[in-house]
Amino acid sequence: MRLALGLAPSIAAISLFFAVTAAGTARAQNAAAEALFTDGERLIKEGKIAEACDAFEGSNRLEPRAGTLVNLGLCREQNGQLAAAWSAFKDAASRAKDPKKKQIATEKVKAIEPKLSYLTISVADESRIEGLVVTRNGEPVDAALWNRAIPVDGGKYIVGGRAPGHEEWATTIEVPSEHGKVSVEVPRFKELAKLVTPGPTDPKANTSNAPDDDLLLVRPSTFTGKRKIAVGVAAVGVVAIAGGVLFGTQAKGFEDDAFALCPDPSTPCPDGDKANDLMDKGQSRAMFANVSYGVGAAALIGAGVLWFLGAPTTTESRISVVPRAGATTAGIDMTVRF
Repeated sequence: MRLALGLAPSIAAISLFFAVTAAGTARAQNAAAEALFTDGERLIKEGKIAEACDAFEGSNRLEPRAGTLVNLGLCREQNGQLAAAWSAFKDAASRAKDPKKKQIATEKVKAIEPKLSYLTISVADESRIEGLVVTRNGEPVDAALWNRAIPVDGGKYIVGGRAPGHEEWATTIEVPSEHGKVSVEVPRFKELAKLVTPGPTDPKANTSNAPDDDLLLVRPSTFTGKRKIAVGVAAVGVVAIAGGVLFGTQAKGFEDDAFALCPDPSTPCPDGDKANDLMDKGQSRAMFANVSYGVGAAALIGAGVLWFLGAPTTTESRISVVPRAGATTAGIDMTVRF
């Protein structure tokens, strides 16, 4: 049995101190627990009540004893922590083998119990969503304690709750040191806004009919209007280049036929008129080939620009591309409007 110390300014606490110490002394088997107990006695004498309570509580964790619990109860009572004191005295009464200690603890339980303050955390059925965690000052409250009046020390408490996919909730309340009955009702938690990617058959794909509390994330199509135009322009470019190849082939054929008729332009040729006609046709086809190549190249470049600018975006832009071809020049006119 430990030496029990419970110095306090009140006559009742001093009387209890003498009653406990009169039961006798014994050294603790756990050296660390004994050191904390001794430290608690010193802190009590120095008037450091809160620190002394921590020391007695640490000693009791290492080696639970009725004498330590009585001193812890006295310390908590002096510190205004009636619920903690009541709990310590109840534990001491159940552990005590010494009749005097048991009597002291039992009397203190009876004296403190009418003064206790209670906190009830009410959780209605509609608030009991899957994964709900209710906390008190950041510590989870067991579901078995919901909707029950639990003795607590006086002071401020932050009661909160969280659940997957729902907004967190918290409120601060203050419980009186004595005779308090405070109740906190946990509300129905609001669902967080959802990010939805509607599929081809998703009825919510039409965002105009979507509910206001849902955030619809619709993936934009890769083939935007601009990119569709780009594909068309690219097709024009391919056709133009193919035409250029055809015209170029014809031009080369006419030129070869002309040289076949008149191999040496410096000497008279009986088929000179026919050869000149073939050369004129070849030059005409060559000009068409050059124009086709120019139009095709310009169209392909314009298609590339359109494809790049036509990437899915939330910003509307308008682009017009007009191929331009002349007798000796080819190109595109592009207008961009934002």
